Amino acid sequence: MSFDNIAVTVREGDTFDELQLNIEKPWGTPHDFSNSVLVADIRRFFNDSTDPVSAVDSWGIVEIDPTQGKVSLRLSSRQTEALGRNVPLGYEERGINQGGLATATDQSDENQGAFLWDLREYFSTVQATITGITAGSSFTAPGAVVSSKVRITTSTDHQLTTEDQILITGTGQAVYDGVNFQSNKLVIISPTIFEIEPNTAGTPAFSAGSTTGTVSLYQEDTLAIGTLEVIPRISRDSTS
Repeated sequence: MSFDNIAVTVREGDTFDELQLNIEKPWGTPHDFSNSVLVADIRRFFNDSTDPVSAVDSWGIVEIDPTQGKVSLRLSSRQTEALGRNVPLGYEERGINQGGLATATDQSDENQGAFLWDLREYFSTVQATITGITAGSSFTAPGAVVSSKVRITTSTDHQLTTEDQILITGTGQAVYDGVNFQSNKLVIISPTIFEIEPNTAGTPAFSAGSTTGTVSLYQEDTLAIGTLEVIPRISRDSTS
């Protein structure tokens, strides 16, 4: 399943644990995500303008069979209660109007229970074998300290761009191994040589050399998208 728009409706206060997905990538082939990290976030349709992209909650993910692309997404009763009420949907679907108590309790100035959700996969793919980590071009770090950039030479074309996020492993140097240089742009010097541009804190700066290791490309892929409606339980209101 890839980029399918899956509409989910759940009642406020209910546990929802029936959304099971079979992920296929490419289409028709079960996707092995056993070496990946899956994240399924829930976002508002109308987020605050000062924070337009942050998630308001996340699905609980149960990996049923990662090698065969089978996963289950679940919401607890605590989550559906906290996600709020969709006043227009909750009342209109029953053909009733809001009374005084409900109007005071459930503000209907926006669709409070309308959400977007997506299931994303984070993974890395090997780009090239490292043959050398050396001191590169100089730069001035905070505090007017002159340091050297980390220069990496690979045995074959690394096929990286300036905007790629990389992961380095197997160098034997803790300062590089397993670090996700997510905030660092790259400087491409040649098909087999690049440097890591330090961030505003001056990290990373060259501190240790190596002649071994692997550089991988850190990637994100959207596996499924959908909408989530939270319908309120109406037990205290009457028709008006």
